[in-house]
Amino acid sequence: MGRKTEAAFIALVATLFMAGGVASANGGTVGADQLADGAVTYRAIAPNSIANSKIVDGAVNDAKLSFGAVTSPKIADGAVSDAKISGPISGFKIGRHGHDGADIVSGTIDAARLPVGTGPGTVAAGDHTHEGLLKKPAGLIIVAPAGGDFTSPLDALNAITDASAEKPYLVKIMPGSYDLGIATLVMKEYVDVEGSGELTTRLRGSAADAGVVAGASHAELRNLTVEASGAEGNIVGIFSGSASLRLTHVAVHAEGGKNAYGIYNLLASPVISDVTVTVEGSGATFGIFNLHSSPVVRNSSVLAGTGVSSYYSGTTTVEGSSVAGSLATLYTGIGAATSVANTRLQGGAPVTSGIVKCVGTYDGNFEPVTCR
Repeated sequence: MGRKTEAAFIALVATLFMAGGVASANGGTVGADQLADGAVTYRAIAPNSIANSKIVDGAVNDAKLSFGAVTSPKIADGAVSDAKISGPISGFKIGRHGHDGADIVSGTIDAARLPVGTGPGTVAAGDHTHEGLLKKPAGLIIVAPAGGDFTSPLDALNAITDASAEKPYLVKIMPGSYDLGIATLVMKEYVDVEGSGELTTRLRGSAADAGVVAGASHAELRNLTVEASGAEGNIVGIFSGSASLRLTHVAVHAEGGKNAYGIYNLLASPVISDVTVTVEGSGATFGIFNLHSSPVVRNSSVLAGTGVSSYYSGTTTVEGSSVAGSLATLYTGIGAATSVANTRLQGGAPVTSGIVKCVGTYDGNFEPVTCR
């Protein structure tokens, strides 16, 4: 090619380039419309030559990044802040982690996110019950003004029909005063009746002759107070007929009627321990009255017109007790016997036509007392 031909060719190329092949740079700036797609490759870009200041905000979008192109080494520490994250982050993009109570400072947690149940590691629901978890022991019946099995001791005793030596029961009476009216609380064999204390559980009634409580063999009445009062007939606190009732930590108060009896024993052999008996009234009053009976009285206190009375057959034993009687501390009729040991006798002298033995007895002034 001659020199003129070469010059013409170069001029032609320059003309084509300026005219439409590639637009000229405007003011030294190459715009996106002046670069063909794919014209600028990574080989044509010097390392670190494209800085943040040379990229318009939003210019690099998802479409311009290949999958996996932005890796951890290409992101400076702390570069991805909360302000640069919009919308939720999918669970699969977050590693496994946990929270404890300290992480929750306010608000509520949806029940669907909690392990609701009654087993270990679960949260109890608001409408859950403990049925099957807290069971009342077998053979226990609760009497209480509210929240028990029964509100009346009478109903509790009447509900027991299968008590036996192999299947005993306990009727537990919670604190409160229980008025039995003219009814008698009839105890049953192999059923103990227990209050919550002499000062907190009271059985009140006005049953004439039959007593507020009637005892039974193989049964114990304990930890409560029995109060008997009325105007008709003979007022009796506890009646024990043909039974070997045990009385322990019981207070008995009887008042009124024609005659008043704290404890009346008929053909009975009760064991009376740590019992307080007080009987008042305008008629004859008896603390512990025994007819053909052989009671044992230990560590007890008796106050009445006649403290301990025994008639006909039977032997009454009084040990370590205090007996006070305005008329007689002890009365022992023909055919009956009374044995007294280490006991204080206050008031009227012992009266006897039967057999009486006293050892270590003394009066209110701690002077020796002779029973004959």
